[in-house]
Amino acid sequence: MKFLALITLSLVITCFALPAIDELGFEEVDKEQVRTKREIARDINSLNDHQTAQAVCTALNTEGGWTFAVKRSCGSQYADCDAVCALQSVHDQDAQTADRTWSCINSLHVYDLKEPFTGNTYKLAYKVYRYNSCGGGCGPNFCCCRAI
Repeated sequence: MKFLALITLSLVITCFALPAIDELGFEEVDKEQVRTKREIARDINSLNDHQTAQAVCTALNTEGGWTFAVKRSCGSQYADCDAVCALQSVHDQDAQTADRTWSCINSLHVYDLKEPFTGNTYKLAYKVYRYNSCGGGCGPNFCCCRAI
């Protein structure tokens, strides 16, 4: 009984010692700046598919040099991967390779995960299709570019 009274007393003292919530200096949150779990998951998935593309492109670069996975939009109205890899605006994003010779070495389609990857064994991760070309159209969503 004394033990229970002691715990209760320490909780009461702790509660009075804590500052009120309005004294903590929290600012009101702008609801338009709050991201949903779905938006965060989409951004993480986008980052992960870019990392996957970078790894695949690097593995495909058998001749050396710098390798970049460059995201491209799907559709025949968008530049093919030969053109994407030749864009000066792409080159200028990396000062070390901006003045080098760039070329396309391949193109990929990295598919979104059908369900979150938990890292458990016997679960599929990202599916990647390699085109063995540097074309365009609605297929490749990443171009593998090399700078030498």
